[in-house]
Amino acid sequence: MNWRRAHWIVGTATLVVFLLSGAYMRWIRVPPVPQLDDVTRAVYRSRHLFILLSAVLNLAFALAPSAKQRARQIVSACVLVAPALFLAAFALEPAQGIHGAPFSQIALYLLFVAAVILVRVART
Repeated sequence: MNWRRAHWIVGTATLVVFLLSGAYMRWIRVPPVPQLDDVTRAVYRSRHLFILLSAVLNLAFALAPSAKQRARQIVSACVLVAPALFLAAFALEPAQGIHGAPFSQIALYLLFVAAVILVRVART
């Protein structure tokens, strides 16, 4: 499978997961997210948006022209892993509050590394 196809599959699947996590927060979770304390609600909502961010990045990579091959592989790996980490963050981190965010932290660092590589490749 090529990188573009992988990004398309992961991006599309992650977009569906984003919709499902929104439905979970609104209709399934007891108590509903709007009734939670401020910190827990903020953690749920931010992790929900992180899922959307990783979906959009993957879909953008599915359409973007290829950069230098090695850089593209590293960036693609970072972006492809992010949705799984953000989904884990959505499921596990709200119970830990704002101080327990290992999955979000790793995913955001990976996306930062991807951005730095893209800037560096674009300048050469």
